[in-house]
Amino acid sequence: MLYPEITATANTIAELGNPLRIYLISVKTNHSTHELRSFKLAVIVKDDAPNISELECYLYTAVDCAYPYDLVLYKESEWNALTEDPRTFAWSIKENGSVLYG
Repeated sequence: MLYPEITATANTIAELGNPLRIYLISVKTNHSTHELRSFKLAVIVKDDAPNISELECYLYTAVDCAYPYDLVLYKESEWNALTEDPRTFAWSIKENGSVLYG
């Protein structure tokens, strides 16, 4: 189940951060009510994007979401290299995550 809050957050990140792709990595919900509790996104940006740490800080401060969320940011070349290795988190994201943008 995709929650509208997750879609809205991904859309805002897409507008502000100009990523190549956004993946939904995980969703945590209340077990009995299935109410959204938190979620995690991976954001892949071009190699010429601003400093990753600065972009991450900017997105956290600029994106308003009523639920806690985490971001994992990758530059395109780093993403491409890491997704070739099945021992990496990036590979797992590419194989198991859901593409929300891009």
